[in-house]
Amino acid sequence: MKSKTFPAVVSRIAVSFLLLSVSLFAGCWRKPVDPVGFWRGTITNNSGEIVDFTLEVKRDGEKIIGELVNGDDRTTSTIGSFEGNKLKLTYDFYDARLDATIDGDHLQGTFERQWQKQILKRELHAMRGASTRKSNSTIDLSGEWLLSVGQEPKLSYWRAAFQQKGGEISGTIIPVSGDWGAMTGSVENGELRLNRFDGINCRVFRAKLTPEGKLEGIVDFGLFDPVRKVVAERITDANKGIVANLPDPMNHTRMNNPAEPLRFSFPDLNGKLVSNSDEMFKGKVVAVSVTGSWCPNCHEESPFLQDMFDRYGKDGFQPVALAFEYSGDTARDMEQVRIFARRHKLTYPVLLAGSTEEGQIQQKLPQLVGFGAYPTTIFIGRDGLVKRIHAGFEGRATGERFTKLKTELETLIQELLAEKN
Repeated sequence: MKSKTFPAVVSRIAVSFLLLSVSLFAGCWRKPVDPVGFWRGTITNNSGEIVDFTLEVKRDGEKIIGELVNGDDRTTSTIGSFEGNKLKLTYDFYDARLDATIDGDHLQGTFERQWQKQILKRELHAMRGASTRKSNSTIDLSGEWLLSVGQEPKLSYWRAAFQQKGGEISGTIIPVSGDWGAMTGSVENGELRLNRFDGINCRVFRAKLTPEGKLEGIVDFGLFDPVRKVVAERITDANKGIVANLPDPMNHTRMNNPAEPLRFSFPDLNGKLVSNSDEMFKGKVVAVSVTGSWCPNCHEESPFLQDMFDRYGKDGFQPVALAFEYSGDTARDMEQVRIFARRHKLTYPVLLAGSTEEGQIQQKLPQLVGFGAYPTTIFIGRDGLVKRIHAGFEGRATGERFTKLKTELETLIQELLAEKN
């Protein structure tokens, strides 16, 4: 009996061993996961709204790079790694990081960043190379629109500009603080949807076209603000008067007493106290930028100010940045300001002025009235008095408006430089 069963047992053991060996061998030779390529999916913002996003992962030698894609606009990681099936990307200029696991053609994980004194953590899911939703639309929403946002007594007026091709649409929304950057989306069955996720912004604009030709819907900031209702009306040659409702960035913020100089005194990146009364500012045309490393529009304004400093510094133009940061932790906030200055190769003074906590602007810059936008840039003449204050900064996504704004501000600098003390 034993002699008959023993060979069978041995045979079964041998077959099992062979199958295990084949399985292990196949596992060893299984094609390794490669993160490189486009990943398209969704991320959930803090209000629960689902936002479409695109991530392109690249290799540069041994480096892993992740770019958050919004049309032609890309937010590029500063540190990246891929080990096993774990993708890690750091966007140090936003104090943010992406941690994800790749399983075949599926990527899932989280994106977290500092926001004020807390960490925002958002879930994301994406598929490799998955096509965005395609649609055809006979409705063309291209052009400029005036947006009535919210309700009285907190009704705001914004501008928006869209470009549409078939069912695909792109554009941006422009509050007084500056544009939201390039947004992409679709138009389907009379419904518009625009998205942007760039590491800081996680925003959606949804609206339906009414029989009267208006857009009615919502904007979602992606934070803890309540979703705001929107009614949008086209800006045409026939009704251009409606833009009178839009706030003027040059008259949004003012000095409480224009006859006295703007006073400030804050530490620079080396901890040295820099004040408005310092020799470097005397007899100069000074641009004081109230900024923050967390602010996308500030990242667009600072290269412009650096360019102006490079060109007109010898003639007496002197920018200075007053940064208000998120955490309120001096060491952490100072490091973020250093990263901001390095990223844009800033050679003008960058000072840590305070935090974004409510009441900080009023406490640190009490002479300002009506402050409400980052960046806000205060232009001071050679006599030490404030001449103009510009709220916000309209960046590349606004196209001609970006070019026009830079020209207007450069002209203002030239005019102030031409004035005698």
